[in-house]
Parts: sequence; C-alpha cells; structure tokens
Amino acid sequence: MRLTRIIAAIVAFALLAMAPLALTTGASAADVGERAKPKHIGFATGKELGNTNKFIAYGKWSTHKGKNITVQRRACGGCSWKFYKKTKTSAAKGSFRTRIAPGKRGSKVCYRVVVPGNSKYKLTRDVAGCITTS
Repeated sequence: MRLTRIIAAIVAFALLAMAPLALTTGASAADVGERAKPKHIGFATGKELGNTNKFIAYGKWSTHKGKNITVQRRACGGCSWKFYKKTKTSAAKGSFRTRIAPGKRGSKVCYRVVVPGNSKYKLTRDVAGCITTS
C-alpha cells in the first residue's frame, strides 16, 4: 500500500510538472516574432484649412522617414476601407501632408493612414479623421 501511494505521488508530480508544457500554444517562431514587433512611432490627423471647405490629412512618422504611406477612405460606417492615395513622408522628419476630399452632401467620409511594416516595426494604422457634410 505504501509503495502504491509513493508511485501515485510521483506520477501526479510528473504530470503536474508537464502541465505548463501541454497548455502552451503551438505558435510558430514567425508568429511570436511578428507580435513582438512594436508599432511605428507617429500620428496622423486631419483638419479643414480655414473656412475654405478644403481638407488635409497630416502627421509625422519618425520611424518611416522618406518612404511611402497609404491613405485609405471609408465612405460609410459599415463599409470597408478602400485605397485612396499614396503619399511620401519627408526624409528629414518623417512628416507628411496631403489633400483629402469631403464626400457628397449629407455623407460622412473617414480617412486613415497605413504605414507598412518592416524588419523592425509591424504594420500600423491610424485614423486621420472623418468629414461630415450637410
């Protein structure tokens, strides 16, 4: 009896020690590396130029200087994001400024900036803002 209890205790201890190994996910090294990358450092926003009904999206991506970024547009709340235009950040500071258009009367149009990933940073998206026309 005593020997049975000792063997049962050893087996239980071995199973308890292996439990964390069995509970870990089978994520590949590439998945772990992609999640470990930080987002690009920067911001994107938008504004109207005075009271002219002309709008711009602008911002600064200090980790993506002198490279292309994508501006996407969404024409309604439930619609998907669509390509709108590409623009380039400045080589000195990583800033950008590009013209964006309002939608038809009585509509709401939203814009976001997409900065592609690279070896150091993962793909980053930032909403520049929405324009509601009346």
